[in-house]
Amino acid sequence: MAKQIAEVQIHATDTDDRVEDENLDVSVDLIDDNLYLGNLACARDEKSLQKLQISHILTIDLVPLPRSILDRPNLTFKFIKLADVPKEDLISQLPDTNDFIKEAISNGGTVLVHCYFGVSRSAAVVIAYIMEKYGLCYEDAFTLVKSKRRFIGPNVGFVAQLKLFGHMGYRINRDDPRFKQFRLKMAGQKLKQVKIIPQLFADLIKPDPGLVRERPDPIVYRCKKCRRVVASQSNIIPHLPKQVKVELAKKGIRPPPSKLTGLNCAENGQLLIEKLKSLACQIMDQTIECEESSDSNCSAQIMQDGDEGTSQVLDGYTEGNMVDSSITARGDERSCRLVWFVEPMSWMRGVASEPHGKLHCPKCHNKIGSFSWIMGCKCPCGQKVAPAFYLVPSKVEWSNIVQNVQITV
Repeated sequence: MAKQIAEVQIHATDTDDRVEDENLDVSVDLIDDNLYLGNLACARDEKSLQKLQISHILTIDLVPLPRSILDRPNLTFKFIKLADVPKEDLISQLPDTNDFIKEAISNGGTVLVHCYFGVSRSAAVVIAYIMEKYGLCYEDAFTLVKSKRRFIGPNVGFVAQLKLFGHMGYRINRDDPRFKQFRLKMAGQKLKQVKIIPQLFADLIKPDPGLVRERPDPIVYRCKKCRRVVASQSNIIPHLPKQVKVELAKKGIRPPPSKLTGLNCAENGQLLIEKLKSLACQIMDQTIECEESSDSNCSAQIMQDGDEGTSQVLDGYTEGNMVDSSITARGDERSCRLVWFVEPMSWMRGVASEPHGKLHCPKCHNKIGSFSWIMGCKCPCGQKVAPAFYLVPSKVEWSNIVQNVQITV
């Protein structure tokens, strides 16, 4: 835990109102050894920088510091372009910002991290550094930083990303389903804006698992009609059933980051699971049939809203942040088994350029599912997932035989 540090003589102000740069008071606080958190006015004030012996400045803002500041000798700068909105991708920047801070301090430097007010963006970056340095969860790191600078407040999207950063061990794990879904949401948001998946997200479309590889996944999912492999276990995006999230919230239970979360068979009973699987197959079969007449509507209305018998139009981008709390870790025994949500793969026609569509087996062309980048879909368990790429259980079977991986053309 961080040791007690004497109060800085330049104290933070209480105002959060947007004001002109020349009227913004200097606001800065010492958070940890050689680490300050402040606002734009502090970064632009030469006297404050000299008094605090600042050697490195990390700017989290829409524009970099003025050239008059960047030209000052004996200062090292790093600029991260980021808006203070929940849908911004903060988490991908955290390894770099943490390395910048660590390297500066290890070399005897003193770092100032700032945004405009020093409340949300820069506070989130400092919290991420404190999390990694002391091995803390988000809540404990937030409390530590807030004890030094009392009016910090990262927006809801940054909070969710910081928690995910902690779950992944203070690093970016691209194989984690929660991070995969986060990036899929980012890609879907871009597709919604520019009508095409940017090259930045091209890696989200995974190779065809039905083709022979050196180290094939022993667990695969095959088309029931022709037995062609259409997904492997590593392609699955597991999610928590909606009722599990509700019950956990009612009981005030929040599983620790190191443990898996969801619904187990012992709690529900194997008989109930089989009945729900049967219901899911019926619902998904009806969905595929109606796609022929109205694919855009069906991709958004996978099941009826059970409360009042009305269908619900889903848009995954009306939420407050891009981290999907329903996505859980792979191998979670309590994850929903009614529908197989997967990541996009190269055999899926139109997945890189169309907002929604049907999924056909690449060998026999049988309809086996659907996808929707924008609207997502609602699992029979009641949980919404967006973007969504799903395989219908009645059309696809699970197998754990390695020999099922086959050469296809």
